[in-house]
Amino acid sequence: MQNISFTEKELFGGAITANVPSTWTDLSNIRQVPDNQECFIDITGLATLIFELNERVEKENDEEAIIFHLSDIFEDSPYKIWKSWKLETAEAPQLDGIPAYAMVLTTPYVENRRDKVGHESQFVALAVVIVRLEKQKTDIVITANMPHSFEEATAETTLCRPGYEGQKGIPEDYVWSPENAAQPLKNLLDIIEQGVKTFNIRDFGLFVNEED
Repeated sequence: MQNISFTEKELFGGAITANVPSTWTDLSNIRQVPDNQECFIDITGLATLIFELNERVEKENDEEAIIFHLSDIFEDSPYKIWKSWKLETAEAPQLDGIPAYAMVLTTPYVENRRDKVGHESQFVALAVVIVRLEKQKTDIVITANMPHSFEEATAETTLCRPGYEGQKGIPEDYVWSPENAAQPLKNLLDIIEQGVKTFNIRDFGLFVNEED
C-alpha cells in the first residue's frame, strides 16, 4: 500500500470533514456502525481509520483521561506506547487552541476472522489521537490501525509487539523514531497525519455545549 491518495470525506452528516485514503471503504456500507463512529477500512489488509465521538472523560488531568481512553480501546489486551506527544498547531491547524494528543502503540495481533492467533512476532500498530473538547463535553478519539503480517512484522525494525523487544534486539533504553520504519508503518503514520491535519469541525452544533 504505497503512494496513498486521499479524499476529503464528510463525517457525522458533514459536521466534520477529514481526509481518508481514497480506496478505503466506508464500513457502514458493509455492516452497521455505531452512531458515534465513522469507520473506513482497507478491505485488502483490514487496516482501519476510525473517528469516534465520546463523552468527555473528567479526570484530574489530560494524561489520566488518555489512559482511561486507552484502557477502553484495548480492554484486557496488552499494549505498549512507543511515543506520545501533544500536537502542535502545524500538525492540527484546524484545532488551534484545542488540546490534542497523539500516540504510536502496538498490541499483539489476533486474526479474528478465523479465530486464530497469529505468529508470536506479529502485531497491530496503532496511531491514536485524542482531541479534548471541554465546552462541548466531548473527547474525539481518532484511531488508525495497521495489522502486520508475519513478513511485515519481520521487516519492521523500529518497534514490535509488547514483550517481544528482547527477541527483536530492542534495548531497554531505546527511544522510538519513525526514521527507519518499514512501509506499512510509514503508511499508518501518513494516514493519521493526513486525517488529523485536515480534521475540521465545521459545525460545533454536533456537540452538547456546557453553556447551553
